Amino acid sequence: MFNLYSRRTLAALVLGIVAAPLLAAPADTVRTRIAGLRELGAAFKNVNDGLRGGQAQTIMIQQSAREIRNAAQAQYQWFPAGTGANPAWKTAAKPEIWAQAARFRAAQDNFRAQADAFQRAAMSGNATAIRASARTLGASCKGCHEQFRAPEKI
Repeated sequence: MFNLYSRRTLAALVLGIVAAPLLAAPADTVRTRIAGLRELGAAFKNVNDGLRGGQAQTIMIQQSAREIRNAAQAQYQWFPAGTGANPAWKTAAKPEIWAQAARFRAAQDNFRAQADAFQRAAMSGNATAIRASARTLGASCKGCHEQFRAPEKI
């Protein structure tokens, strides 16, 4: 059995694990966001590569679908207040993310729903369903980028 000291230690540990993302420095959160979005982009590229040619590369697509689904779940933690434009870091996140929080949350929810649907399609192994779901997933990415992501500077 736990004694009082063990319970307090355990409670402090759990609180630290739960609260740590909330206490992260904004620059760390931006780095995490950028890394997550790059991984997401790489996974989506793998999906597109796996769909090229005559036969879909279903194993690669299924792995990428899991990565996309995981990113869709994690994305909700990537945009806390205070992580927008700042001279200390480079971000393409537009101020509309925070100014239009409800619209941004709806876009996030749409992406998550499409990522879940894509995961199911990928696991089915049906190339036609995978292609259709990948197009819908891509459209959800594009819709969010058009509204909430600054264009890349060349």
